[in-house]
Amino acid sequence: MSELRFQWLFNQRKLNLRPILEGPREFTTIQASELRDPSEFTTQGAIILTLGLAFEHSPSDFSVYARTLAAAGVGAIGFGTGLTFAEVPQELIDAAARHHLTLFEVPRATPFISIINTVTTEQTRIENNLQFALHRQQERLNQAASDGIEVLLERASKELGAAVAIANDSGVVIARHDFRGLNAADFALAAASQSSGRTSGARSNTTRDGTKFAAITNVFNSHGRNRIALAVSREEKFDSYARALIRHLAGLAELLLQNRDSSARLILGALALATQVSGANTALTTPAMEAAFNSVASHGKVDVYLVQADSPARLSRALGLVHHAANDGGFACFVLPLEGAASESALIALPPEPIAMQTLFGRYANHLRVSLLRGVEWGDISGDRVKALTAHARSLPLGTLAEFSSDAPAWIGESAVHAALGKRREATIGRLSLYDAAHNTELLRTLRAYLLADSQLAAAATELSVHRHTVRARIEKIQSLCGFDLSNPVTRAEVLLLCLSD
Repeated sequence: MSELRFQWLFNQRKLNLRPILEGPREFTTIQASELRDPSEFTTQGAIILTLGLAFEHSPSDFSVYARTLAAAGVGAIGFGTGLTFAEVPQELIDAAARHHLTLFEVPRATPFISIINTVTTEQTRIENNLQFALHRQQERLNQAASDGIEVLLERASKELGAAVAIANDSGVVIARHDFRGLNAADFALAAASQSSGRTSGARSNTTRDGTKFAAITNVFNSHGRNRIALAVSREEKFDSYARALIRHLAGLAELLLQNRDSSARLILGALALATQVSGANTALTTPAMEAAFNSVASHGKVDVYLVQADSPARLSRALGLVHHAANDGGFACFVLPLEGAASESALIALPPEPIAMQTLFGRYANHLRVSLLRGVEWGDISGDRVKALTAHARSLPLGTLAEFSSDAPAWIGESAVHAALGKRREATIGRLSLYDAAHNTELLRTLRAYLLADSQLAAAATELSVHRHTVRARIEKIQSLCGFDLSNPVTRAEVLLLCLSD
């Protein structure tokens, strides 16, 4: 969450908070706890709200309490008066002073929940504003990228307030833009010359040189011949939003460097896909992005392919064949390498027409898992959909192209619901993914097929292309591993929901 200043909190007159001691100037979270030692449940920079219930008969223990909180990274104590203690105990004041904690009084008339809600509302407002600003910045980088790598770095330098440079492992600085006497070329050259193995354009690390902070992202071109590094350097620390923008910048730079000889339409199409996946829908307001979106199909619909390969090299070669097939067939083709397993995954948008897997990927088709979403509107391409397609592709055998159809209700895709289901999924069927990876099995895929087949072994077996006895044995293994009983209809409903939300 975003950091807030204590001065802002104390300026919230409706809360009637009374500052007693000044320690850290900022805080990250706020929570109520009456534990003697809440350190296990706190985070760095937290405020602990307490009535001191655990110390009613032993106020001298506030000394240990303050020391424990400080050691856990807690920055402040909000002490509620009028219940356990009529006023803030002097023992607590002395202890907080020794450990440099911010201390303030919460009067009896101010419920803790009011303080927590005020903080949460402000942090949500800030996060929303920052997210919107990030999307606007991404859009401006997308526009700049259409004019080439030099213009892109110049724009990125302004957005980040930083020096930016790109270099390769041959010691060549491909492009650079300095900022207020800072340059990032040395960082880029150093990163490009490292031989620590393959990294993706989305992977970044931070180094410190004196008072300068540098965020470095290593990038490989699609053919793996050159190691290319992007470096960003400035005098202030990069927050999560700056890092997100740097990752977006790295992706755009990689697209441009990989497609130097490609048409502007091809590059714009990839940028349009990147924009949609990131959630920056404001890109639709720009003529360049509109042109890219409309160039695939006149009716605004495309077929979306999520491609996973068994190696980066095979993915690169398969994508090359896709471009050839598009040129031979006379249709537009947009390709976007993906983050995370970036070197093995890509997103492709094609006109909504039936195209055989062998036609698109040639001899590399047997090395790919492809999830296909047919006839989707441009505006419906999103990060959540990409995650769903990725999960579906991961469940397929190599050499398979399968259409994706979500049987899950739309509200499952909402972020809050998805997060809650994710925690429950991790605690239950999440262990199946680990088991499948360790033993080369298909228990998770079997469970989903079995539940969608209304627990009919024969129907699930047909879907999986195995014998029904195999399905029965797998289901018994799944129940044993996960500790639930699929004969219970309530359990089946819950597990199906977890499978559909993955």
